[in-house]
Amino acid sequence: MSPMANGNSKTAFFIEIKGLVQGIGFRPFVYRLAIEKGITGWVRNSLTGVEIHAEGLSDSLHSFVQEISLKAPVAAIIESINPQVVVPDGYTDFIIQPSAQEVDQITLVSPDIAVCPDCLNDIKQQHHRLQYPFVNCTNCGPRFSIIRTLPYDRVNTTMDVFTMCPSCAAEYGDIRDRRFHAQPVACNDCGPTYQLVMPGETETQFNLILEKTIKLIEEGKVVALKGIGGFHLMCDALNPSAVETLRRNKLREKKPFAVMFRDVDVLKKFAIVTREEEALLTSWRRPVVILPAKKSLAPGVSSGFPTIGAMLPYTPFHHLFFERTSLDAVVLTSGNLSDEPIVISNEEALRLFSSWCGGVLMYNREIYNRNDDSVAMVINGKERIIRRSRGYAPLP
Repeated sequence: MSPMANGNSKTAFFIEIKGLVQGIGFRPFVYRLAIEKGITGWVRNSLTGVEIHAEGLSDSLHSFVQEISLKAPVAAIIESINPQVVVPDGYTDFIIQPSAQEVDQITLVSPDIAVCPDCLNDIKQQHHRLQYPFVNCTNCGPRFSIIRTLPYDRVNTTMDVFTMCPSCAAEYGDIRDRRFHAQPVACNDCGPTYQLVMPGETETQFNLILEKTIKLIEEGKVVALKGIGGFHLMCDALNPSAVETLRRNKLREKKPFAVMFRDVDVLKKFAIVTREEEALLTSWRRPVVILPAKKSLAPGVSSGFPTIGAMLPYTPFHHLFFERTSLDAVVLTSGNLSDEPIVISNEEALRLFSSWCGGVLMYNREIYNRNDDSVAMVINGKERIIRRSRGYAPLP
């Protein structure tokens, strides 16, 4: 029950919010809302979620609490919001405090989130992020795959080894910026980088990495690609020889491969896609969605099944790849040998894949929590999860 007070009286609330409220831009959202409402105090992460001390007119505080629920970021899942009347401390501004450490309960951790349209625009326009394959903001990017411990702060993630450059630090500290307190914020000057390891050659310049990766795939080779939550094995989905090479070396006799398509329009040439399936395919979770096949890919992709496990690009690299290649569809299957966990370390990827892949494409940020692609179907108009992982994990 919400606390009551005279609408024109000055009071204070201590607000405890539990649920999926870390790693999705929730504190910056609360900060902006507080400034809009003329509220002073603070917000911080805790091990149960988020805590807020808010001071202001009673009507403003009640409106503040209500709008937290109504206007929360799209990936937020608020399980409970509990405001309690407390004594005002006389704050004159609103700040984001360092995270609390004393609570021994565990909050929900955000799943990894597909790259957002704003970030895709940034890699075409921002001088320090031109074609940067690790662009992210408070609305998208790696979360569960990089977090070591709670609370969700950069120091507790595998981004801790990357020191922000002045430009990224300015964005991180600017309340008006989309990257305000975005923990994995990075750019070409200070963030993770790719390298492509090929027989007798290692490429480190990203433009050439992209060019050479595309050339390998278009020539019918298989490339091991480090994704958000683990390695993938990638090849041309319309090249029977490439698919057979992949199937033989992966030791996967019959199980269908997942396929990434350039976009929804291309996908609709190969599969029947309902409105509900399209919404799931294009959601921030970006799972593999099993669809009725309409047009054939290479024979070895689906192994005789009348369906296609389809997904759309969800990382900056995927989008940059399809912008440069004429290919419309690539097999993108888990980077492992049959029945083994998906590979997450660069060393293991080189050991397992370099002898038969055309290249191993990896980056220098650690994956702490492995995440395979999630798999879903739409049955009777409703989403049904077959494999819960990237985009869903670690949510129950």
